[in-house]
Amino acid sequence: MVKRWSVALVGVGMIGLLSARPVQGPVSLVSLTGPFTFSYLAWENKVSISEGRIRLGAPLTPQGGAGLNLPRPQDWTKYSEFSPALRVKIGPQNKIPALQVLLADGNGSSVYRFVLPKSGAGDQWVLADGGASFANPISADKKGAVNLAKVNQWQIMGDWSGDQPTLDLEVSGFGALPASAEVLKLRADKRKQEEEARLAEQKRQAERRAKFGTRNAGSPNITEVFAAASDIIGITIEAKKVTPSRLAPYVAQPGDAKREVKNDKGEVTQVILSRNGEEFGWLIGPKRDQLVTYETLVGDPLLDDAADNPATFTVKSGDDPNFGTGIKPTALYRKSKPTDWRMPLIWQQPDIAFAVRHTLYLRLPKPLTPGKTYDLDLGNLNTRQASVKLDFDPAKVRSEAVHVNQIGYRPDDKPKRAILSLWMGTGGALNYPDGLTFRVVRTGTNESVYAGKVEKALDAGGTEKLWQGKPVNMVQTSVYRMDFSPVTAPGEYRVVVDGIGCSYPFSISEDAWERAFKIQMRGFTNQRSGVPLGPPMTSFVKPRDLHPATGDRILQSRQSVLDSGEPSELEKNATNVLVPEAHGGWHDAGDWNPRRVTHMRAVVNLTELVEMYPAYFQKLSWGLPGSAKVPDVLKECLFELDLFRRLQHADGGVPFGIETNGDPYDGEVSWLQSMTQYVWAPDMMSSYVYATVASRMSRLIAFSDPALAKTYRESALKAMAWAEKDRSRRRAAGTLGKLSWTVKDDRNFAAISLYGLTGDPKWHALFKEDTVLTQPEPNLYAWTVANQRDAAFAYARLGSKLADPELKRKAILAVERQAKIALDYAAGNSFNLTTSDPGQPMFLGFYSVPNAIEVARAHYLTQTPEYLTGVVQATQFGSGANPGNQTYTTGVGQNPPVHPLKLDARRTGQPAPVGLTVYGNTDYNQWTDGFQRWPLGAGVADACKPSAYEWPIHEAFFDIFLYPAMTEWTMDQTFGPNAYIWGYLAARK
Repeated sequence: MVKRWSVALVGVGMIGLLSARPVQGPVSLVSLTGPFTFSYLAWENKVSISEGRIRLGAPLTPQGGAGLNLPRPQDWTKYSEFSPALRVKIGPQNKIPALQVLLADGNGSSVYRFVLPKSGAGDQWVLADGGASFANPISADKKGAVNLAKVNQWQIMGDWSGDQPTLDLEVSGFGALPASAEVLKLRADKRKQEEEARLAEQKRQAERRAKFGTRNAGSPNITEVFAAASDIIGITIEAKKVTPSRLAPYVAQPGDAKREVKNDKGEVTQVILSRNGEEFGWLIGPKRDQLVTYETLVGDPLLDDAADNPATFTVKSGDDPNFGTGIKPTALYRKSKPTDWRMPLIWQQPDIAFAVRHTLYLRLPKPLTPGKTYDLDLGNLNTRQASVKLDFDPAKVRSEAVHVNQIGYRPDDKPKRAILSLWMGTGGALNYPDGLTFRVVRTGTNESVYAGKVEKALDAGGTEKLWQGKPVNMVQTSVYRMDFSPVTAPGEYRVVVDGIGCSYPFSISEDAWERAFKIQMRGFTNQRSGVPLGPPMTSFVKPRDLHPATGDRILQSRQSVLDSGEPSELEKNATNVLVPEAHGGWHDAGDWNPRRVTHMRAVVNLTELVEMYPAYFQKLSWGLPGSAKVPDVLKECLFELDLFRRLQHADGGVPFGIETNGDPYDGEVSWLQSMTQYVWAPDMMSSYVYATVASRMSRLIAFSDPALAKTYRESALKAMAWAEKDRSRRRAAGTLGKLSWTVKDDRNFAAISLYGLTGDPKWHALFKEDTVLTQPEPNLYAWTVANQRDAAFAYARLGSKLADPELKRKAILAVERQAKIALDYAAGNSFNLTTSDPGQPMFLGFYSVPNAIEVARAHYLTQTPEYLTGVVQATQFGSGANPGNQTYTTGVGQNPPVHPLKLDARRTGQPAPVGLTVYGNTDYNQWTDGFQRWPLGAGVADACKPSAYEWPIHEAFFDIFLYPAMTEWTMDQTFGPNAYIWGYLAARK
């Protein structure tokens, strides 16, 4: 029996339709008795059902959802022409414009949108947008719409309209409403709107074709044609190009106009030049006599009307009779993503536009035959080429689907492994047939040196476990592995998947990792501050910067970073005392404003390598100036460490570093920057970190430079004494417990480092005060509890005369325990991504850096082959064996980052210098803060096809300038750990 209610229906913004009179009300279809079967993204574990109502409010954002698996499949076919209806109550703070409901049957799914009314009217039934029927959803799954005879899942979702908590409403019912005359009118109106939109889009496409449809030098360019599968041809197309800024002396021209931009203190932060009525660039330098031009975007966009139409393309062959005079694809899929964008920043120049890489996938009715040639007629596709050719030799034609480590291997490395996988964007997952084989061939001769079977590692419908702690498939497709570890002969090779294509080339050579390590070390050099850079040391040219001698103002502040890390407080508490020794060290990242003691954690990584393999690194050189007795690795470390020795106060205290109040002003370069710099006051944490590194450096250069070794020994002891005095002062004041949990671990590491330098038992006693090694089964890393991995490894390497045998035994076992955690994590995911911290979020180097330091340490201590295998395995993703065939260090491999956030390079039109290891992919679906996501909302998501929010995170690396969460870096988070692993693999015996 159908109940009759007095309802207020809302459809297409029409509030009050049919209100205040009895009508045949919605048939209730879903019982909201809860709990939810699952929830996801921003709603995960934050939404529930109580007393038949779903409360949607803060902290929920519109980017999430929750679902119910129905007790048994429901047959709703009799409601196919009914309209879905949602019962809602809108709160006063609600700002979300719509909700969505998804219905699924285990195969297909349908989505319905519900435009929400204003608040204050109590419970209301809201019609699906436009009075849509169950049979005509707003969107459907790639596999098809839901089968209304087998509905087994109901989901409520936000509308993805933003990442702020804008929800304030309740949902108390879901039903089906018969199609009344009013509803039929809504549908007619909706169809009219859709037809008008279709005609408008048709007109837009016609206008775009008139403007961009003629082939010319600026048309999109086809750069690759390949086989994605035996019956799928891939076409890679590059559309548009950004011309970067240029720095040159300003030469005034008639009509030039200048506009000053001031901060809230009335200070001029920028002078923007307009020429011919348009903003043209920034005038920078003390006299504003240097011009940094704005970037320009050139070239035509790819026209969608042809690019998304299978009928555009014809595939012919003169030697394959199956294709004859031509056949049409049966389907066409696409994925598109930006490869750069025009800057300056969006709030200054709103017409940002993108250079975009499009990949089209043409599914053919018949398979390609190796050895045959195919001609692709591109019809009215507005590319420079009217047709392209595919000489289908899988051993020569690279396929996007075949991924390999582009650094290569030492002959004795295991595993040597390539990956086969492909996500086709709008085409979704690609499953390859069973029984595929692969070969390893020499480049040049195509001689096969090894053959094997392709093994499935993950099914497209399967799951793997990553940090979320729940089963997922991060690649959204199937993953296959190809192991060729038996190949040990030196040479250059490619991996060939028979019937498909091959990988980028890679080498097997004794110096494979050494070459990569040297490139990473040049990255440190290219970050040097306070000195000029250029040939022969580096091809990147930069005058001396951030130096008192060049006019930079660097003032001492009374502010300690432990009392407030806010740069505004640093400036507020500044003195007028100039600090003439505040120069040198490494630029923090893509900009230059902070130079922090945290960078010395990279020095810890590098000096540890030298401690383990002194003979190897003593001989390793790449041309750095300085004493021939000091190896180049330590020369680079000394460049950073010397800054903090110069900053050390007479009483021993060491500051956190040098910083400005805020990021650099737009348009400026480091040697012409105008912001005042400040030196932090000394603090305990920084002094502990410095004492650790200075004591280690003293040991390492004791024979090559005894005088400097003595200087660092004394400096380390003074820093430690100051830190201990400050600790006592804070403890007496009752503030010691308010400090970060990591400070005690910094103290612990400093103590064992000084013990190793001096042998003084007082430092051993201090180490034992806080070490976790006194516990029965010590855990070296637990968030907010302890991070003593560095200290424990140092203890595990102490000589027998210094070490407590039981503590040393437990230190070795604890290091091994960390390694085993990392290997267990790697075994649980298809690409063997590795970390000894299963709770590590998937950002800031998770993808780009091999997180295997603990595994390498375990191998060093035990020489267990399993650990060395784990280290090699951990390098694969970041070295190119990933879905994007992407390396993450400039200058490394065939496909390195091209547009990292290096301001000095970008604003002077120079290519990015080598050795910059970027943060890489970031899991922006789980981490929705502005740092991770703001470029997505600034146009990146919409420039992608499908939307960036639908891309598999393993592939969603956007190599665009000024996406800090992806294309920036820091010395301690990416450079140091990356150099450690590459250096370890180069040096290990």
